[in-house]
Amino acid sequence: MPKSCSKTAFSTPSDIDVARVFVLRGRADILRIRPALVRLCVLCDQTGAMDYLEHFLTTIENIKKTPHLLLFASRPAESAFDLRAEDLRAAVLVYEYRLLGLPSRIFTSTDFDGNKAVIAPAKMRPTISALACRYLMEHGAQAVHLSFAAPREDTCQTCLQGAMANEKKCLWTTQTREVGATIALEKTVDATLARLGKDTRRNLKRYRRKAEEELGCTFVSEIKDRLTRAELSELNQNSTHPVSDELIDRRLTTMSTLEGVFCVGVRIASGQWISLLGGRRHHGVTAIDWQFNREGFAKYSVGTVIRAYLIEHEIAIGSRKLHFEGGTPHTIRHSFVSEKANDILVLDRSPLAFLLRGWARHLPSGKNFLLRTLADRTLSWERH
Repeated sequence: MPKSCSKTAFSTPSDIDVARVFVLRGRADILRIRPALVRLCVLCDQTGAMDYLEHFLTTIENIKKTPHLLLFASRPAESAFDLRAEDLRAAVLVYEYRLLGLPSRIFTSTDFDGNKAVIAPAKMRPTISALACRYLMEHGAQAVHLSFAAPREDTCQTCLQGAMANEKKCLWTTQTREVGATIALEKTVDATLARLGKDTRRNLKRYRRKAEEELGCTFVSEIKDRLTRAELSELNQNSTHPVSDELIDRRLTTMSTLEGVFCVGVRIASGQWISLLGGRRHHGVTAIDWQFNREGFAKYSVGTVIRAYLIEHEIAIGSRKLHFEGGTPHTIRHSFVSEKANDILVLDRSPLAFLLRGWARHLPSGKNFLLRTLADRTLSWERH
């Protein structure tokens, strides 16, 4: 892929006949055009999707990949930086894996719910996603995975069939999956809890009361400006799921540099933190990015305790939605608003792509969606 800006014309459906595709590669160039992307999100009814672009470009999951931004423009221009949001029809953000520091030509959107990778009007997202896959394949990609929110899977399949009609050396598949990770916050705690499952309601009340009575727990609503690295590191080392020092530093940097990022906590009577939770607030949405729970307090379910406090606090400050980035194993997931994402996966019919598909069935995939999809024997693949 080109390092800075390249452009090409597409033979596309009538409503994007005049589109040009510009490509930006690397965090610096992509962040330079962030204001236009934020405005484009508003125009496409995806408000907030690019507000925290810097955060997502530098997560531990993405920091070792190379980001590529495809811009679909409605007019020609000498440079992508000459384009305003009103000149853009869509934008697609993907990340290229690096192998031993070298480009792999394997691209993924790393977007669980499909709301941050493909920015376009809802009806155009399947078409734009298919054209982005085609563009990347025509420019040497070995594999492309894209996730996007759109009404129906069959629309996705139809668009991909059209886009790949001239691609003689590729395999592709699509799927639709449930990605609900949001609960609606009503004007009162009782009204909000009434929308949750019976067991979830009971546990939120029970464990908070138990922690307060037996541990003297209190909730601190904003601690990011006074939380030290030593405190965060100490809780991490004694948490149920510790992470690397690199990730600790990344979270501290995010808290200190990005507006709207928050951190809340629960501590016991001695002053010791037993749970910390961090996230972002924007446009009435509170998004949870991470949480640490101290080991040895399982009978108090401190993860449930901090959620109980957080729901009450976010309602008090006027938030309308509570979103768990990437979902959560907590039982509160049973009360999520139903949402779906569509996935497209395209492979070049090359020896490397063939080996990649074979390796995926034997490698531990963990949270790697690309590997899990490649290893899924239930998916039906189309050949062109």
